[in-house]
Amino acid sequence: MQHEVFANPNSRTRRDFPFVVVMQADVVAGDQRLVAPLAPRGATIARSDTRALPRVTHDGGDYLVMIPLMGSLERARLRLSLGSIRAFRNELIRALDYVFVGF
Repeated sequence: MQHEVFANPNSRTRRDFPFVVVMQADVVAGDQRLVAPLAPRGATIARSDTRALPRVTHDGGDYLVMIPLMGSLERARLRLSLGSIRAFRNELIRALDYVFVGF
């Protein structure tokens, strides 16, 4: 489930962040999943590529993974996987390292 993309279940934020990606490793048990929203690249909220906002492609679109906006969601709210951005694993880990470790 790590790096799988889902439709954003929050109708209030879906316009700015149409998708969320599971960032949490599969080995962690529980009913919550750490997710990061995906913002369309170039949108007002996602104008700059930084180390904390890795660029990914999903379903033909360019998105920035909003690592600083990560939060938890109940696993049950993540219904149908829309694909994976596993191919961007290295970029995602570099962004997490940057945010949490500083390099």
